This record gives sequence, C-alpha cells and structure tokens, in this order.
Amino acid sequence: MVLNKRYMITMKRSCSCSMPGVWRAVAHNEGAVVIYHSPKACGHVTREMDLGGHYHALACGTFVPKQYTAPLVTSNLQEEHSIFGGADQLRQCIEYVIERYKPLYIIIANSCVAGVIGDDTPAIAQEAEADFGIPVLTVPCSGFLDGEYHAGFYYTAKILAERFMQRQPASANTVTLLGDRGGPHGADAKEMTALLSSFGLQVQGRFPGYATLEQMKRVPASALCIPLGGRPQSYDWMRRLAVDLEERFGIPFLDHDFPVGWTGTKAWLRQLGAMLGREQEALQVEDEQAQRLVAAAAKCRCALEGSQVVLGIGRPLIHLQPGWVLELLTLAGVTPAKILLFKGLTGEQKTALRQELEKHTITPIVDETEGEVLMHTSDVVVTTHELEDDALRQFYLPVLPPLGVGGMIELWNKLGQLAKRPGGQGGVQYGW
Repeated sequence: MVLNKRYMITMKRSCSCSMPGVWRAVAHNEGAVVIYHSPKACGHVTREMDLGGHYHALACGTFVPKQYTAPLVTSNLQEEHSIFGGADQLRQCIEYVIERYKPLYIIIANSCVAGVIGDDTPAIAQEAEADFGIPVLTVPCSGFLDGEYHAGFYYTAKILAERFMQRQPASANTVTLLGDRGGPHGADAKEMTALLSSFGLQVQGRFPGYATLEQMKRVPASALCIPLGGRPQSYDWMRRLAVDLEERFGIPFLDHDFPVGWTGTKAWLRQLGAMLGREQEALQVEDEQAQRLVAAAAKCRCALEGSQVVLGIGRPLIHLQPGWVLELLTLAGVTPAKILLFKGLTGEQKTALRQELEKHTITPIVDETEGEVLMHTSDVVVTTHELEDDALRQFYLPVLPPLGVGGMIELWNKLGQLAKRPGGQGGVQYGW
C-alpha cells in the first residue's frame, strides 16, 4: 500500500466538491479522460450535473450533437480499500482506461475517501506514465477535504499549462478566454466575442475547457487573456489562473470584474480600452451599446407599465450582487414596492445584504413575513428562489448574471413575457 498522507478533519472548508470541477475543466477536450479515484457513487454527482447542462443546452438551442465529451471513470473504491488502501485499484483503473479509450492524456481527481486513506496518487500516476507513455496528471485536491469546485477547475488548468505549454511570441490581437460560461456556443460567449471584435480582437480559444492539445499549446501565443466569472468566488479563481499564465508566459490579462449590468459593462469597456491604448474606440463601443440598451429598455417599459413589482432575496452576497438587479429594474422603469429578505438567510447575511442594498436604493427592506401580503398582491415577484404559490408571476433570477447588454436584453424580454401573461396567469419564468 502506497501512502502519502492522512487527513484529520477539523472543520468543513467548503460546500462543494473539487471533483466535478476537475471533470468540467476538460469535459470537452478531445482526447482527455478523467478518473475519479473514488467510490462509484461519486461519479453520479457529475453525471447529474452534465445531464442538467445537456437539457439546458437543448432548451437554449446551444446543444452541439457531435461535441467531444471526456469519458468519466471511477476507480470504484469499496469498504476494504479504506483499510488496505486503493493503490492497486487505481492502477487497474488506469490500465482499463488506456486499453478502452486510448486517451491522449488522463486526469486523476481524488475523492474524500482517497484523501482519508492517504493513497499517493501522484506516485501511482508517475508509474503509469512511465509504463504506458502518455501523460497521467493528478490534481492536489481531495473532494470536500481540501478544495471545492473552483479549486478543482483551477488546479486542473494549472497542471495542463505546466505540462503542455511553452513560452512563445505573441500573435497580435488574439485573446484566450479563461473559464467556462456556457461554452463557445452559449449566449455569453457570443456577447463576449462581439464586444472584443469591436476592438479588432479575435478569440483564438477557451482554456482549459473546449481545447484540444494543439489549442492548449497555442495559448502562450495570446496577446491577451480575459478571465470569465460572474460571481466573486468564480472570478477570483480565474484571476488566479490569469496571474499564473502571466508569470509563466508573459501574457497580460484584463484585471477587471466581469461586465455585468450596464454600469459594469461600461467600466469593463473603458478598462479594456485603457489597457489596449484605444480609449476613443472604447467610448465608441460604449455609445453603440448604449443605443442598443435604450431600444431594448423601451420595449420592456411598455410591457411593465403600471405593474407592481416586489424583489425577494434569499441568496447571501457571495451568490448575489444586488446592484445589477436593481439597475436592471430601474432601466426598465420599475421601482420595487419593497425588497423582502427570505427566511433562509442568517441574521449576519441579512445585515450584509441590507448594507449593500442601501448603497443602491431607498426602497424599504423588510423580512419576508412583513411583506408576505404585498408579495401575493403584486403583479410580478422578482425572486432568487422558486416560491410555492404557483399563482404568483415569478421571475427567477439567474445565479450567474448574464454578460453585457445582450444579457440584459434577454432578461428584459423574459420579464416582459411574464408581465404579459393573460388573465392573471401565474407561474415561473426562469432567467437563464
């Protein structure tokens, strides 16, 4: 039995598992195979995540039928391995994967079980690489023990960069997007590509996802990297990846929050213009986007005219920055009658939300119980959670705010459709 270390669990460090992040980082990279050194059941979480993404892509019309999807295999750890170790089980799994899939490279993600056992996965991977002659890479996370989803994603990208990339001259006006925001066929990717093309920039790839080995090797030739995010947590990890690439290959990156909402989009455009030395072009692009915004907002104002709207929030600040939501409603001519803070929030979370909300609005902020009657008499409830009463017209805010003016237009269109439902018909309109 090969042992590396054993964990002593003293506190819960995160609320998500690193393994789905590992798989997602290379999920559509041709030739990749992911092994979970885990019980079989651990693969179920990722399978369900992938199935949800599949149905979402079908609903949004972004599904790509022949897109490569990396096989996911578990080493199938069982009870006896918690005593005797799972090194031999992992070796057998690697042999099976190489024989069955003929991969270009393998990524191994450790589970909590493997971390507690103390299997020395890097040593096993090095042995397998020497035996079979293909890269077998490991990620320094163990399920819930010492990482979370974004950590798994980040460390996978870091290992790929260290293994497959070399410094090279930059190609002018080329950009690599870092992270995953619905893939290259999603609405966010199209919006980002359009914004960058306004500056004469061309997206040459996405890293780490949706990249072949050849495309990965071209990343160091990028003139610029742009971290994708949308929430503080996800952006922080992608920024960390951008810093790594800059230090290793000299690729500059746009160090600015994601372009969410109109204020955020303007700031992002100006920052990009300043970085490129194209401030006048940035102002011109901003003006074009402003015209697009005004035309779309006018249509939404007509649909919402005279409607009473309340805003219900049940997400803490780490999962919702309310400024862009309030701006979205204001530009559509809507001032919420009240803002309700749902019961699921802790006292500390409510205090933080109140402080942040008061920076953006003078709308009364009350607990859910104080505004429950108003919620049931309003025309539209803009909410972070699906509510039990299906008679309510609910506009369910996306967890990941959409990108740029295009994202705002999409939300306005859906909000307008909800407000126009005939005969007081209720139901949920999802904002993604």
